[in-house]
Formats: sequence, structure tokens, C-alpha cells
Amino acid sequence: MKTLIITFVLFLSFTGLANDHIEKMYTYYVTYDEEPGLSTTETKVLISCGFSSDDPSEVSNLRYGLNGSDLEAPLTEGNQLIITPAAGKYVFQFYYSSRFREIETDSIKVETGLVTHIHLYFQEVYDNNIRLKKPVIYLYPETATSVSVNLNTKGLAFTYPLLNDGWKVVAQPDGTLSCGGKNYPYLFWEADQHIQNPFETNMFEGFVVEGKNAVAFLEEQLTQIGFNDRERTDFITFWGPQLAANDFNNITFVFNEACDVYGTLDISPKPQHVNRVYMIWGKADGRVAEGITPQELPALDRSGFDVLEWGGMEVDNLEL
Repeated sequence: MKTLIITFVLFLSFTGLANDHIEKMYTYYVTYDEEPGLSTTETKVLISCGFSSDDPSEVSNLRYGLNGSDLEAPLTEGNQLIITPAAGKYVFQFYYSSRFREIETDSIKVETGLVTHIHLYFQEVYDNNIRLKKPVIYLYPETATSVSVNLNTKGLAFTYPLLNDGWKVVAQPDGTLSCGGKNYPYLFWEADQHIQNPFETNMFEGFVVEGKNAVAFLEEQLTQIGFNDRERTDFITFWGPQLAANDFNNITFVFNEACDVYGTLDISPKPQHVNRVYMIWGKADGRVAEGITPQELPALDRSGFDVLEWGGMEVDNLEL
């Protein structure tokens, strides 16, 4: 057996870790094996799949490409696949499911008379949690009211004012909050979250927005949703520069009950309306607009004792 020099060197670059951790570091490497009975005119490519999760999913097919082709075939029980392309050099692409990162190789030489063994290691899209940024909570009672707000979430990273046994504030109709002898415009929290990426399938409901148009886009959409001037300004001055820094952005909004996956709010006395708006977004290349269903945004009911919360999260856009 001999090993492809380029990928072997790449693989060895991770060997600063103990040997028993090396196998967890690569995305692929290649070996060439001799096999009795394989003639000098035949090729055989053996693809072996490993996963960062012990239970990857119920998917049994591997989607793959050679120099840009798009093929699919079932894996064996040992998560292997055999193909027999013509001898030559190929850049391979491998895709298992939206849960795992796609793998693209450098040019690999497929030789006759040898088994080209491609060892894949599929890493989950999110090995680490992602920060849910800037959820802020505005309270608008009809008269000055003592309000208790409890937050239930995982991965809580920061709050302001300090969240002890919930927030206890006096809220004014203009949204001013008094707590501990100080005034605040809103309640603030952030948390590290693990979510499903809405952009992985290229079939999400949302928008592709050019960075240069991000501010105008947000002004239009937030006004339609029902943000007031202060809320719209707070939102745009936080997210606008981040969106404007990209040529294109994928954007989708989630509302109300759909935000419960990030955390829930318990507010007493109970408001007439609790409006929650999260923006999930990521840098895009602008080529996937045909796969996006335009999202219809609701107009929020802001009547009575009203609460508005907005926040968001930047995720990677991983495309096949």
C-alpha cells in the first residue's frame, strides 16, 4: 500500500495532537491498495465514510460528483461505496446530508490495477454552538406597571441588566424601564445555541439581499412588520453594518412561537401581545436566488400592553 503524497502531508499537519485523536482531524485522505484479481486495465475506487456523530442519520445514500458531475448511490452497511470511473485525475465532491459538511477533494489520480481508497470523515455542520446575538426586549404597558420577566434558555452567555431570579422592572408606556435605581431602554440577553441551518437545502423561505441594499431592505421590512422608529433604528444600527459588509446575504425571519427553540419568556402581568422577531442570516454568493421562496412577513399587532423582542444569528451557508 502506498499513500497519496499531497493528502498525506496535509494529514500529517495535524499530528501535533496525540495519535488517538488524529483520525478525528481530517476530512479525507487517500491510499492506493493492491487487490488480487484486479487486472492492470481495471480501476476501482473504494469510498469509506466516517462521521463525527455515532448516529449520523437514517440516510443511506451518498451523493457524489467527479469533476462536477452529480451522482448518487446507496452505501453498504459499512458505509462504503465502490465506483469504477475511467483512469484519470478527478476532483471529487461528497455530500451525505444537511447535517454534515460537504467534502471536496484536491485532484486525485485514479490508476488502473490499484484500488484508490478515499477515506472520508464527515463533520457535523455545527461542532460548536453559535451565538444568538442581541435579543432585546421592549415593554410597553398602557400605564406605569411593575413587570416580572423570566427567561428560559440554554447556553445563557450575557444579560443586562443582570438576570438574577428574572428581571423585575417598572415599565413606562414609552418603553423606559427602571430597575435597581437605573433606567434602561430594553432588557438584553445573549446565548450560545445549536440550531438547524435553514439555508442548507437552498429551499428556504426568505430573501437574498445585496449588502449595498441591506439598510433599505431592513427599513422596508421592519416598517412592514410594525417596528417603531426607535426599534427600527436599534435593529439597523446593530445588524446593518454586518450585512453591508457582504456582497450578498441570505436572510430569513422567524416569529413568535418559532422563536421558542431559542428560549421562552414568562412575563407577568401577561401582555396582550408578545411579538418576537429573530433574523437568521448568512453570507451568500448571490447564485441561489432561484432556490428561494420569497417570505411573506406578518404585520404585528402592537395594541394594548405590548412586548417586542428582536434578535438574530449568523450561520454559515453551506451549498452543494
